[in-house]
Amino acid sequence: MSFNIFDAVKGHLTPDLISKAGSFLGESESGIGKAISGILPSVLGGVISKASSGSAGADTVFNMAKESHSSGLLGGLGNFFGDGGGLLGKGGGLLKSIFGDKMGGIVDTIASFAGIKSSSASSLMSIAAPAALGTLGKHASETGLNAGGLMNLLSSQKDSIMKMLPGGLGSLAGMLGVGKIGDAVSSITG
Repeated sequence: MSFNIFDAVKGHLTPDLISKAGSFLGESESGIGKAISGILPSVLGGVISKASSGSAGADTVFNMAKESHSSGLLGGLGNFFGDGGGLLGKGGGLLKSIFGDKMGGIVDTIASFAGIKSSSASSLMSIAAPAALGTLGKHASETGLNAGGLMNLLSSQKDSIMKMLPGGLGSLAGMLGVGKIGDAVSSITG
């Protein structure tokens, strides 16, 4: 059975975590759930875009994934709302590395789509980034993938991940910059 990145990451965002997030952020669980439906493919799309920005991008994503896995962030997702913001800050740092100056526009688009505050969307993305990178790091560790292998895996699942973007968020695909990934993969792995 092949590894599905989207399903693996989604498995870490449990109903209990969504409930905690709603309580902590003062948002409805339905709003949080709707936001997550847009955040997961957006974060994974951003990771794919970053990894496809040349061999340095692939190495950066590979190193962020290894660090997220080895630091135990994946096992501590439920603690993101109870540690005074330290883990949210780490997640925010990962997001800045992934999205750069596009971050604000992506957050605002998701917040508007889900009917939640931009600050809540940002916090949720700060949980999704370490969940995505930690999952990738765990998979790479378990299967012996290097940066090129991880890039191939990401590229092979790009289309299915982008199809997971809800209808109201189609404009994000352009913002995420996931269009020319096939060419980048060829140049990195070829």
